[in-house]
Amino acid sequence: MKNWSNIFNKNEDKKKVVPPKEETLYAIPVEPEKQKVPKPPQPKSIDTEKSPKPLSKKPSKPPEETREAIQIIDDKPKRPYQQKSQSFPALNLNPNETREAIALDDSIIKSRSPKKTETLEIIPLEDEDDIKINETSAQETLKFPTQGMDALRVTRDFPVTETIPDLSSLSDPLDFPPTDPNIKKKDKSGSKVQTESHRTQSRETLPKTEKIATPEESTTPPSEISKTKTHSSTESVGTSPNVTLPETETISKTKSGITATIVETARDTEELEYEDKRKKSRSKPKYSIQFKMLLVISLVLAGTTSTIIALASYFFKKDNKIRILENNLELVRVVELKVRADLNSVVDKGKQLALTLKQDFKSEAQKKFFIDQFFKNDNDFIFLGVYQNSDGHLKEIDTIFNDNYLKKISLDNDDIFRVVKNNEEQFLKSFSGASILMNTSQGFQEPTICISVPPLEANEESKVILVIMVKLESILDAFKKTATSETFMVGPDGTIIAHHEPEVVLTGKNIMDSPIVRNMLASQTSNGQTAFVAEDGERYLGSFQKLKLRFTNVGIISTTPESKAFEAVYRIQERNIYIMLISLCISLILVVLFSKTISSPILSLLSETVKISKGIFKIDIKRTTNDEVGILTDYFITMARGLEEREKVKSILGSMIDPVVVQEAMKDLQALKRGDEKVITAFFSDVASFSTISEQLNSVDLASLLNEYLSAMTMILQNHHGVLDKYIGDAIVGIFGAPVDVNHHYLHACKASLEMITKLDDLRNYWTKNNLYSKEAQMMDVRIGLNTGPAKVGFMGTDNMGSFTMMGDTVNLAARLEAAGKDYGVNILVSEMIKKNVDQEMFTRELDLVRVKGKNEPVRLYELISLRSNIPVQLKESTALYEEAFQYYIKKDFNKSINLLNESIRSRGKKDKAANLLIERCEAYISNPPPEDWDGVFTRTHK
Repeated sequence: MKNWSNIFNKNEDKKKVVPPKEETLYAIPVEPEKQKVPKPPQPKSIDTEKSPKPLSKKPSKPPEETREAIQIIDDKPKRPYQQKSQSFPALNLNPNETREAIALDDSIIKSRSPKKTETLEIIPLEDEDDIKINETSAQETLKFPTQGMDALRVTRDFPVTETIPDLSSLSDPLDFPPTDPNIKKKDKSGSKVQTESHRTQSRETLPKTEKIATPEESTTPPSEISKTKTHSSTESVGTSPNVTLPETETISKTKSGITATIVETARDTEELEYEDKRKKSRSKPKYSIQFKMLLVISLVLAGTTSTIIALASYFFKKDNKIRILENNLELVRVVELKVRADLNSVVDKGKQLALTLKQDFKSEAQKKFFIDQFFKNDNDFIFLGVYQNSDGHLKEIDTIFNDNYLKKISLDNDDIFRVVKNNEEQFLKSFSGASILMNTSQGFQEPTICISVPPLEANEESKVILVIMVKLESILDAFKKTATSETFMVGPDGTIIAHHEPEVVLTGKNIMDSPIVRNMLASQTSNGQTAFVAEDGERYLGSFQKLKLRFTNVGIISTTPESKAFEAVYRIQERNIYIMLISLCISLILVVLFSKTISSPILSLLSETVKISKGIFKIDIKRTTNDEVGILTDYFITMARGLEEREKVKSILGSMIDPVVVQEAMKDLQALKRGDEKVITAFFSDVASFSTISEQLNSVDLASLLNEYLSAMTMILQNHHGVLDKYIGDAIVGIFGAPVDVNHHYLHACKASLEMITKLDDLRNYWTKNNLYSKEAQMMDVRIGLNTGPAKVGFMGTDNMGSFTMMGDTVNLAARLEAAGKDYGVNILVSEMIKKNVDQEMFTRELDLVRVKGKNEPVRLYELISLRSNIPVQLKESTALYEEAFQYYIKKDFNKSINLLNESIRSRGKKDKAANLLIERCEAYISNPPPEDWDGVFTRTHK
């Protein structure tokens, strides 16, 4: 690589230009025969992430010596400029393209007063550093690296007398007032080259990129090379590659058709915007004294008036509620008296009719005439029957029917007998002295009731009973609905017997779930009052009154909706609220008229408080007073620094420890350090044959595979209230039930395990579809072990360093279960404790009775298959055959066990490693029978 500094040394003494009062850009010619531009080697992509230092604003005098300017341009498009990191884009160069440097001829391009000089300098770049800005006493340098060749450095000098303009007021941070648009200078050949304006007043006319073609690369003579501006504000000359530098200011210089571009990097716009917002927030208070006084006065006035309105409404509502309940109670008492009188009248008439029928009539015609006259005078009667108890069944002795009515409603005697037969069980209670009242309206066109009573006094044994069926026409008059309440009669089974709407009675609606009905049936008193919420969510006030004497648990209920009961209360409350709002508006107007702004320190504190509330802890505030506000400012700064450190610690911990553990540690770290003995569910999972997968993948793919798998599994674990303990390579250790108590944590662990198996299947399909990773990774399988029991949970380790984990026999057994899954070819193994707890929801299969390593007591192993609601019939049958075979295995009937196991495999329709394992044992025991005291336990010698 040729040392470009020699070129400057040769040309420094050729020409010196004393800058006039206008700004001048200097360039020194280079003799063509001495200028040899070697082609650089094939460049590599360089990503630069270092942020340049702020531009130096130290003044300096204009340089007396000029330097040779050169521009290196690349034609390949670059990545978007990253403003936040203030880094320059990487120069991704095409290996097939070459880039050469072009030196300007002997020319001087004058533009403005010498307030600023800008030069381009080519310097050697051997170590390919990132972009740097070197500050000297009077210079600031932008250094653009390229691989395999020298770098381009832009030097800007500022005189002592120059005043730096306010950049925030310009459309571009580097925009300056316009200069003379056209400058002409003769070259050596005597020809004139006209240049465009070197500065523009707005960002719209600034070119973002420019091409410079060398004589060797260009296919046209220099005189024909022209400058063209594209729609994207890009200037190009010739066909050489270009470099796109975003957010730049370009000064174009032309000599003999050859152009050079000076590119300057703009200041980070995001910082400028934030600075403007910060200044505005300081100059204008976010919450003024007006707002605070408005808020205080509003709260005081609104609170006071609201309290008065609430208290007045409360007491008025309370009095109104008592009054309505009393009215309802009085109403049900009156209705109960009328209904009781009507029912007693029906019963008395029935008894008299029954006694009359016992008398001897002279003829059947006389008896029929008597019955017809009875039904004619009392049309409400439909049926009367006298029955006796015959071995727990009703045996009719005598019955009479209202034939005219039955014919009118298209019914016959058999329909009446059917009703009696259907309610026979209830009517039999009357032989013990009870009186029964039932709604038998279904099948009739009008509401009807059926009554069974003994002819003797209540609570006395009776040989016969009366069954009476009557219409409710006369009784329903007492149940008319009022403007605010409705009244109805309910039987002991919750069926509505009487209601103002006949359709409700005809359908036999049951309201046993109504709170007031349950309250009435459970009450030991004959009446009561209550407020309740109906099924539709509306609140009601209700009162009830049970029928006295004959009928037990039959009551009259009256209900009133609170919306109607308290309608007057709500109207008064609404008026009071209007009065409160008017008073509040008047008060706010007075506050606005007499309020003042708060002091500047309070505004600063407020502004920084808003930043802290948004999570920005780097505050910019200083103590400006020596009073209480100044002391508050000092403590505020200390608090902000403490919050920043706390947030950093919390963020770091959150990425390494489960967020639940971090949250609990924030609440009470000492409690977690002490630990606790709790009943938990330990979770262990491991990827099968992960060593083989690791050997076939490079480190990048292996990390990607692990991250994808662990992320999906951990999300499922946490979604089911599990806490991540640790990762051990590809293994996951989780805890259910600690540090936060979780109800039915064993069930959550089972559901999480099943969901993990399903998710892994989705991942395998995705990897296979997109041909990701290796074939073994696309068939990756996982083993899970679950166990529930007591364990020590808490922070384990030293005082300075520890981690939240679990310890105990429960944890060890869960790890052994996970490892045992490999022998049986199953995904999820659970202990007997979990099986008992989740047996209602989960479908499991008893696999084996083993003695795991580290435990003396035998352990029953169960495979967790799926939810019981999702189990296929085929798998259910196969599991039943396996478990039956295992019982024969325990009983030493190995031949029978082998037959059932083979049948289980056929029923399953796929390989069953556990069944084959048990078959192998049976065959081994057939060849070498176990001892007499063999208990069926298989001892595992490995973990």
